[in-house]
Amino acid sequence: MKKTTLVTAILLSTFAAFAEGATEPLIDRGLVFDMVNICSIVLVIYLISSFILQLIRQNFDYRLKRRIVEKGTDENVVSQLVKTEEKDPRNTVLQWTFVMAAMAVGFTLLHITQPFGLHSLAIMAFCIAAGLGGYYYFTRKNK
Repeated sequence: MKKTTLVTAILLSTFAAFAEGATEPLIDRGLVFDMVNICSIVLVIYLISSFILQLIRQNFDYRLKRRIVEKGTDENVVSQLVKTEEKDPRNTVLQWTFVMAAMAVGFTLLHITQPFGLHSLAIMAFCIAAGLGGYYYFTRKNK
């Protein structure tokens, strides 16, 4: 929660740097360009750090499991500690398929209507939300 608040405060502090009294901030293309750059940099940093965190977590899990097996711990205890989450990779692929198809529909709508600006962001957000909603509905219906 603290990290989210800190990142939000940092991103919102960029608005203070452009306090020029413009009537509508989205008309200023420089501000929009800077906000997109800041958001993309934060996203890339998040992706890289989550990848590194995942590598470290897998390494520690491997070392822990190896030491448990080397010590000759009781089989029941080992089976409870070593139990991993069973994620079906097909669900992940299905989720990404729904999201990518929704993004393709969104980009197609943007190409057809060409509403550059706030409208294009709203169209893309709605399409991605519809893709995730379709994935949720599809998985709940098949269970």
